[in-house]
Amino acid sequence: METKRLVIAFALSAAVLIGWTIVFPPPKSTQPAARPVASAATGTAAAPATSPQAGPEAPAPTAAPDGAARPAGPREPVAPVSASAEETVEVRSPLYTARLSNEGGVLKSFVLTHHRDGAGKALDLVRQGAPFPGATLALDPADAFLTRAAKARFAVEKESGNGVTTVRFRYREASGDGLQRSYVFRDSYIVAVKAEREGAAGPVGLVLGPGLANPSAEELGSRYATPGATVTLNASASVDRNAKDGLKEAVAKGAGLVAAGLEDNYFLTAFLPSGGAAVTLRPVTLAAGPAGPDGKPAAPQAESEVVLSAPGAVTTDVFLGPKELAVLEKTRPGMDRLIDYGWFAIVVKPLLWGLKAIQKVVGNWGVAILLITVVIKVLLYPLTHKQLVSMKKMSVLQPKVETIRQKWSGKIKQDPQARVKMNEETMALYKQEGVNPAGGCLPLLLQMPILIAFYNLLAHSIELRHAPFMLWITDLSSKDPYYVTPILMTATMWIQQQMTPTAGDPMMRKVQNAMPLVMGFLFKDVPSGLVLYWLMQNILTIGQQMLLNRFTDLGPTSMKPKAA
Repeated sequence: METKRLVIAFALSAAVLIGWTIVFPPPKSTQPAARPVASAATGTAAAPATSPQAGPEAPAPTAAPDGAARPAGPREPVAPVSASAEETVEVRSPLYTARLSNEGGVLKSFVLTHHRDGAGKALDLVRQGAPFPGATLALDPADAFLTRAAKARFAVEKESGNGVTTVRFRYREASGDGLQRSYVFRDSYIVAVKAEREGAAGPVGLVLGPGLANPSAEELGSRYATPGATVTLNASASVDRNAKDGLKEAVAKGAGLVAAGLEDNYFLTAFLPSGGAAVTLRPVTLAAGPAGPDGKPAAPQAESEVVLSAPGAVTTDVFLGPKELAVLEKTRPGMDRLIDYGWFAIVVKPLLWGLKAIQKVVGNWGVAILLITVVIKVLLYPLTHKQLVSMKKMSVLQPKVETIRQKWSGKIKQDPQARVKMNEETMALYKQEGVNPAGGCLPLLLQMPILIAFYNLLAHSIELRHAPFMLWITDLSSKDPYYVTPILMTATMWIQQQMTPTAGDPMMRKVQNAMPLVMGFLFKDVPSGLVLYWLMQNILTIGQQMLLNRFTDLGPTSMKPKAA
């Protein structure tokens, strides 16, 4: 009885851990922090309408930049530097195609070569479409000069050679205040970025975001996706995450971070700061987008952005790419922790290695999941066999245990020691029959980390993103569109329960019989790869139970049909 209660408790614990994000999703922010509506150029507060348009004929400003320290006395006029028209610069690499604009020197798009979005199109890590600005790495308008520079047209210079492409942007006003921006592209997902002021002293800040990639409506509505969440990694390898609408006010993270940026389950855009540059996480409210199919106007969107700032100049690497384990490990020490593998990350890595090894042979990730499930089952066979044998022995002894309980049930209220004596007599029976009441629990406890690790692997490993299995299952990282595998999982779990020895307690039988329905409901929207794993586990356990029932002789009482 006690073993059965513990088994049910562990099964319920697994269901709660896996189904927590389904039944109790993180609360949505209903009142994002008040911020001005983002401008189309920067994604932050709109620039004043009276800011002069930069260009060769633009008059020199008469007011000093906000907060800027001017040298004493008048300065000699200098030749302005700008461009007369918008210009787009394209940089191609085997891994991506980047497009930059000389209007503010921003990154307009960063299209990954080897990845597709939910619509099957090339995946752009820069969020496009209203109300998003369609650009990132914009200047933070911390003062009047930077507000003008964010909208100015910079002169452009491009150099390529030896697998390296450098793009430089330069803007200077007649007053001598100017800004130089540069991007250095190589055949990796890291881009070296620099922004440096000329003339008057003042801060420089770059803004990453708002938004990340271009998720579909289904991805935005999924509880398993985290589009546009902020993430920071410090020198002690501690990771801090906030949902895109989780920031209520600006949060200063300061200097010394390993990485700070925006993420979803599979992709990351992040500053890799160097020197004394400081990181600030900021909420931003974007203007409402176009009306939906029902004609109702869209609500303003709460998003987040990451600002990297320093006095005079900002120099940083920027990572823009997939959260692939090998890529992140090579980028910076500790960056592999930005893949949210949860408590059992140490178990996930060998599982992922095994999946990759099998997939290279069979060429199908779904088949790889089925085969690695068989491997896991074989490796855990001694434990699961011990668990099933222990449960069966407990079922055989259940009538004797009930006799002991009935013997003491009327005395427990009168004699405080009666329960102790009842437990002692029950344990003496177990010892006499050679049964360990905890024998069925420890194996289950050891299997739970593997189950949870497999769940996190399937939900966060980019290798399984959009990976097809067969027939209607075209994406192992998303739910089964027709719920066929969850139904089969529920059915096989029910069959397994009917074959498993059970305790005589009617309440325990009811809880056990309800478990397949509870698990089926919780698993209906989880990644189909995880449902496939659990389904295969059920089938293998049924086979193991059939062999156990056929080739062991523990008494006929264990095989009696269960009461409804």
